[in-house]
Amino acid sequence: MTEEERTEQERERIAELLAPGRKWVFGQLQGWNCALCAARLYADRPICTVEVDYGGVTETCRLYVCAPSCEAARAACEAARAAQRPVPPDGGSAAIRAPRQRTGA
Repeated sequence: MTEEERTEQERERIAELLAPGRKWVFGQLQGWNCALCAARLYADRPICTVEVDYGGVTETCRLYVCAPSCEAARAACEAARAAQRPVPPDGGSAAIRAPRQRTGA
């Protein structure tokens, strides 16, 4: 993606990512988690590269973000979770039953 194709919001997010002193999660630097929202990545897109200083060693890491966007990915994830939850026939909340207790020896 070229600089002209980036939206103003993406430019602001990239500036936020490149801010000095930013703390990173290991998965974000490895490309496993979104660089913006830290969610697990299932569909991603590269956004920029950053240089991370480990004392005397500097490493260049490519950062990835949710595709198409963090908000859309979060909404899709919530919809998938809601579809997996069983709904009781009366439409109320599902009761959680205690495990059965053995009686006698």
